[in-house]
Amino acid sequence: KSLHAAADRMLDYLLNQAPRTSRGTLHHIETKPQVWIDSMYMAPPFLAVVEYAEEAVKQIEGIRDLLWLPEKQLFAHIWDDGEQAFERKACWGVGNGWAAAGMTRVMRMLPAKMRAKKQRLAEYVKAVLDGCLVHQREDGLFHDVVDDPSSFVDTNLSQMLAYTIYRGVREGWLGAAYLDTADHMR
Repeated sequence: KSLHAAADRMLDYLLNQAPRTSRGTLHHIETKPQVWIDSMYMAPPFLAVVEYAEEAVKQIEGIRDLLWLPEKQLFAHIWDDGEQAFERKACWGVGNGWAAAGMTRVMRMLPAKMRAKKQRLAEYVKAVLDGCLVHQREDGLFHDVVDDPSSFVDTNLSQMLAYTIYRGVREGWLGAAYLDTADHMR
């Protein structure tokens, strides 16, 4: 019973109280008007599982609109909506992993009537997978800042991308050609 009450409070917070950008994208923190790529794994999957699928997709679209760097096919880390500028434009590896895994989790929970939106999310996931894989090291790992080989080597992006690939292939929205890459990362 207490977990149900906590989920209700979380839903009320996300829908009615949490600070948002002028376009309705949730801030990652309450103390600054910032959108972080980490959020892609946090609020949207929760919203989808409690049957607010449209809001989950709306949040993904809002985060993507602010943080996606099409020239790199990667997400930047932090957008400051108050400054209307990136607080941190670096393509944080773990953040890109949060994005891929979060969108993957949302896709699993979308109802059948949202097939077109699920397909669009699958395209977004494939784009970030491909953007990351360009920078994969021979050992299957990535750097903390995906496109900065001077940053330290990290293991989290690899595990999140492997999860995303296995789930995508199993669910049929990602081609089996990615499996060898997932196995190498795992």
